[in-house]
Amino acid sequence: MRSRIIVSAIALAAVSATLLAGCSPAGKTPTHSGPTSATLNLYQHPQSFNPLKGSQGAEVLTDELIFDNLVQATSDFKFEPRLASSWKMSDDGMTWTFHLRKNLKWSDGKAFSADDVVWTFTTYADPKVGSAWATKFANVEGYADLKAGTATSLSGITAPDKNTVVIKFAKAAPGFLASIVGPNLFILPQHVLGSADKAGLLTNEFFNLPNVGMGPYTMTKFTPDQEVDLKKNPHFREPVGIDKLYLKMLTSDVAEAQLQTGELDLAQVAPADLATVQAMSGVKVSSAPSAGFLRIVSNDEKFPAAVRRALLTAIDRKTLIKTIYGGKADLVNSSFLTKWALPSDLDTYAFDEAKAKSMLQASGFDFSKTYSFEWVAGTADRDQAINVILQEWQAIGVNIKAKQVDGATQLADIKSKAYDFTFSGGGTYTMDPATSLAFLLTSNAYPAGGNVGYYSNPDFDALASKAAGTVAKADSAPIWKQAAKIENKDVAEIWLYDPQTVWAASSKLQNFTAYGDFTNAFADAYKWKIGG
Repeated sequence: MRSRIIVSAIALAAVSATLLAGCSPAGKTPTHSGPTSATLNLYQHPQSFNPLKGSQGAEVLTDELIFDNLVQATSDFKFEPRLASSWKMSDDGMTWTFHLRKNLKWSDGKAFSADDVVWTFTTYADPKVGSAWATKFANVEGYADLKAGTATSLSGITAPDKNTVVIKFAKAAPGFLASIVGPNLFILPQHVLGSADKAGLLTNEFFNLPNVGMGPYTMTKFTPDQEVDLKKNPHFREPVGIDKLYLKMLTSDVAEAQLQTGELDLAQVAPADLATVQAMSGVKVSSAPSAGFLRIVSNDEKFPAAVRRALLTAIDRKTLIKTIYGGKADLVNSSFLTKWALPSDLDTYAFDEAKAKSMLQASGFDFSKTYSFEWVAGTADRDQAINVILQEWQAIGVNIKAKQVDGATQLADIKSKAYDFTFSGGGTYTMDPATSLAFLLTSNAYPAGGNVGYYSNPDFDALASKAAGTVAKADSAPIWKQAAKIENKDVAEIWLYDPQTVWAASSKLQNFTAYGDFTNAFADAYKWKIGG
């Protein structure tokens, strides 16, 4: 089995090297000229730019250029003020107060205020909208009434003045801040969307070309499958260093080739190609540990825990890390990444092909069926790993077929529960274990929340909810560890690893800071400059 992995790794590396040695297979793309423009890679093809939805990575990357949130996570996983200048949790953990920056404006010049935040958070929570992030507000006072349709707003979210937002909870919420950082829960323009039909907001045409936001850029053009054009927001809260950004939709190998020719200024690099990219002149390479992790999401309603344990045991994750990531990744055996919340005796599911086959046979698995594994292709390390994993599952008798899809199809199949296995990655989970509950709690089953695998265990739900409502870390840590052991035994998701993310930037792109969370890589874009 190891030889199969190594052969696959060498084969892909050879293809990548060939592409890097010459021009893009599609031919040379004209370079956008001008001292204040930069061209960045999008590793997937976005369909629309709607933060209310559970979006794929390239859409989230673009969203964070257009919109902004109250608080952001820095590259070293600290809380950073954005639209909020400060915040405070009450001693009992029942109230969070956010003080907003004063005199801010939307990109169209309209005044920004606390009312925009109240409206946005209510919109995320409103069941009429159907946002994937609704359950992030399930603990806010008034959520039950809003969900039942007996209220039109969240009574627990108020704006006592134009620069203050107060959020009151039904039970203590010490992890709330961590749940709203990173590239999600962007604040939306009430003056643009406030009169729209809430039931139609997920498909509202504004999000096809969003040109009003609080982010450093506004969108001027979207050419599907090709490019997104943006210009700087003259009303952004800080000076924006580059006038225009062009986001090109390229696969990893093509992106790396265009870095070499100077057509591209920034791209995520497959670790297997690190040495090749480091040898390029005029290119700077940097990396950072991820705040999230890569995993296979199974449809848990089709595949019980015994099957998931067998499938995880069939994956030689250590060799994948060695061959694909050059050792720059850590094994993951829980959906919690916060170290103080993890016990030391979790099952590591060491690779054992014979044991995995025996486990699968004992589980009652149906070997006569054909199963599909769908994912959004375009990232070399993921594509390579998935191909190897499918070979490993086939080796223990699973009739599994690859199915490449676009982001819209992936979400549609998840919503209809038509899929068998899919792939997911990213996230900001290191800051607090409560952030992982968005995709673990039964109540967060998609589309109500981010639980796209439909994992459900009442014992886990009870412990995790109790831990999330316990203010003192010393008191909550033992509870989190109990919950982690349940989730580890269940194999709620087929965990792979937490990789370092490698970025390559042209030497003319200044002030770029590598983010381990690849969906958060453009968080500091306003600081970037173009130099000689």
